[in-house]
Amino acid sequence: LEKTNIPTINVVGSPFSPAQITIETAFFEASHKLTEHMLEQGYKNIGFIGAHMDNRLQRQQLNGWHKAMLSYYQNSDLVITMPGAASLQLGRYALNEILLRQPELDAVICSHEEIALGIMFECQRRLLKIPGNIAVACLDGSDSCDQTHPTLTSIRIDYKKMGTETGKLLIGLLNNNHDESEESRIVQFNYQIELRQST
Repeated sequence: LEKTNIPTINVVGSPFSPAQITIETAFFEASHKLTEHMLEQGYKNIGFIGAHMDNRLQRQQLNGWHKAMLSYYQNSDLVITMPGAASLQLGRYALNEILLRQPELDAVICSHEEIALGIMFECQRRLLKIPGNIAVACLDGSDSCDQTHPTLTSIRIDYKKMGTETGKLLIGLLNNNHDESEESRIVQFNYQIELRQST
């Protein structure tokens, strides 16, 4: 791509030097802030369950959770991660595994909404109340988080808006609105913490 001189935008991917514009979201910061909020609510034994952990972005989420837990002098070993895809099954399996290791678990943060839903289903099966027995939150929520019972606390990234903005930036590059001597630009895209009933 570097040799072809094609306008390139890297959207929340691995570092890619030929890209004229890189769009980033603060995955580390979002995870850290959500974990910190839960710690301030009084939760102490907060687990992290993640999928796609061979991905740089998901590792940033784990690192944000880890830093917050250590900052509050809490156990940062309550982690179950997999390189594979997120699923309901992973959520159900991981909750069982973490509870075997730490019966005092009082909250879980998940990398993906599907994992959080699996945890919620497993809590229902075990007659565990959310958030009374275990609070649940995810770092990649959608509109579905408003439809669960209880509603699911999540980090929200407006991917539709991100796509629209990326398209506009690409059109700008195609129209030569970018000085080739300029350094590649990094555009930070905001996230939102949406607190709901599950925490």
